[in-house]
Formats: sequence, structure tokens, C-alpha cells
Amino acid sequence: MRKLLIALVAILSMAMCSSALAKNITITGIGVTETAATNDALRCAVEQAVGVLIDSETIVDKNAVLKDEIYANSKGFVNQYKVLSSQQNANGWAVTINADVDTNPDSKLMNELTRLGLVNVLRNPKIAVMIPEQHLRYRIPDPAGETAVIKAFIEAGFDNMLDISKQRMQYNNPFNLSNSELEQLASSMQADILVVGEAFSEGVGDIGRYLPGNQRTNVASCRARVEAKMYVARTGQIIAAEGKYGSGADISEAVASKKALENAGAAMGEYLSGKLLEMAAGNKQKMELIVIPTSYDKLVKIQNGLQAIRGVKNVNLVNYANGRGTFTMQFGGAPQVLFAQLQENVDCNIRLDSSAYNVLTIAAW
Repeated sequence: MRKLLIALVAILSMAMCSSALAKNITITGIGVTETAATNDALRCAVEQAVGVLIDSETIVDKNAVLKDEIYANSKGFVNQYKVLSSQQNANGWAVTINADVDTNPDSKLMNELTRLGLVNVLRNPKIAVMIPEQHLRYRIPDPAGETAVIKAFIEAGFDNMLDISKQRMQYNNPFNLSNSELEQLASSMQADILVVGEAFSEGVGDIGRYLPGNQRTNVASCRARVEAKMYVARTGQIIAAEGKYGSGADISEAVASKKALENAGAAMGEYLSGKLLEMAAGNKQKMELIVIPTSYDKLVKIQNGLQAIRGVKNVNLVNYANGRGTFTMQFGGAPQVLFAQLQENVDCNIRLDSSAYNVLTIAAW
């Protein structure tokens, strides 16, 4: 147990450290003046970082948007930079800098790229989950903990889950993969988010031992633990790491172990999906919901329904005029997911009229 706790602390420390990392880039800019050359170097550094975050096809297709919205504001996306050399020549200046471009999932750069619909890493990601498991007494097939994690992601609105059956046999211990190996694995599956871990269960005896009188019931109890960490492929960062316990009971120890692993996996899935929703929402991420109601009380019902949805924060009715109400909120999922969950939580009829990246329009009656 002591070793397990030490390992968990190390994992959590690694996660906290990685979330503070930025993309370190050394690059040279040119310009008529020294200042212009420095600004060009900053722009080139951000452009290089964006090239890692966005696929080449999107960069070509959205080049004008990137120039106007991102590259023109490069200095705002750089945590710090240092001028390594500055030289004047016949054509102007050449300045070489070392810059830290903030590419954290909740950074200003990532939020701007997400707002512009240029990167979809956190709002509607492709997720792969690989958590092999074992019972300490014998080998058990079909990972119940992994399945429970996947189910939790789907219930949270992340339905773009990848099939890892082809890769499963190649990785007996994915939890201990290095960052470069995680990058390679994510790339082979074209995954935006990679969840890797390990799980185990053990029998803890007849359940009657915990009841008054210590009577034998012939019902076996098991305890399980699921360890997992969540890796963002485009940034190369681990944004969450945790361990969760679960227990189960059955007349069969094999079934009891599966129940324990399933319960531990469900707790892990809730934690990880919550972290992903939190990261995707961020302080700067906003979604807009336009409602066309038959009466004002329908807006109140919509607002109550929104506040009941997991992952929705800071709901505000910012405008109501000409029979249309506009809500703003923070939400990490896709607009279509918000509509589906709103249908389950609102006490009136609603219809989807249109859906864009950050804007959803519905009718309510």
C-alpha cells in the first residue's frame, strides 16, 4: 500500500508539472528594424507551435484566419522569451529568440484556436482508453474497469470513442509508457485524448466477516483499484492522473471481482470525464444558446434545465428581445450534446433549429 501511495503521489506531481509546461522554441526572425525582426521571431514561434496543434490541411484552409486572429497577436500567446542574438545586415536585422509558447489545454492560445473552431481537441475529441486488468489470484478476460470508464465518457457526452482492439495485444503495461511512446500510440490510433492505466482486484473473504456475529454467507467480496492518466496528443501533456477504488460482492469471486473493477472504473470515468469537461470549458470558453420561446416562462424552464446539466457553468440570460432569448454559458461538450442533455432536463418541448461550433439555436413551446 505504501508503494502504491508513493507511486500515486509521483504521478500526480508529474501531472501538475506537465500542466505548467509550454512549448519551448528557438527561432530567428527578420525585419527592417530590430523590433520588427523580434516581432517576426515571435510570430514564427507561435506559428511553429500552432503547426503542432493543428493538422496541415486545416492550416492551409484557414491560413487567413490564423494570420488575422492568431499570428497578428503572437506576443500575447508567449509566456516569456529571451533574445539570443541580434545582428544587422545589408537587408535589415536578424534576431534569434528562445520563446515559451503557452500550449496548455486551458491557455489563451488553445482557447482562441478552439473558439475559432480550428482545434477540437477538448470539445469533441477522439478518445482511446486502454486499461488492462488482473485479479490477483487468476487471469480474468474482458476489462470491466476499462468498459466502465468508456461508459462514463459516453454518458458525459464524449461519444467519439475509438476501438483499441488492434493495439491491445501490443501493450501489456500502457500505464508505464514514456511520453514519446504515448505520442506514438496516440498517433497510430489518430487519438486526440489517450487514457492509459492499469487495474487489479483481489478477494477479501466472505462478506459475512464484516457482519455482526461474523457468520459465513458464502458470498465473496472483492476490492479493486483502477489507476489511469489522461494524455493530450497535440500538446504532449498529461492533464489528469488518479487512482480509484471499488468493491463488489457475489457468490462467485470471479463475478465479485468484475463488479469491484466496474465500480472502480465508473469512479475513474466520472473523474476523467469531469476533468475533460472542466478543461474544455475553461475560463474563456463560452457557448451561446439562442432560444425562440412561445412565452417568457419557457426561458425560465430552459435556464433551470441548463443548470441541471453536468459540465454547464455560469449560465446567464444576456438578452431577451423580439421574442428571442440569448444565454451564455461555459460548457466543454459539443452543441449537439448540450441539446441532447437539455431535452432530458427541461420541462417543455424543444426543437433544434441550427447548430454551429459555439452557437446553438432552439425553439421552445
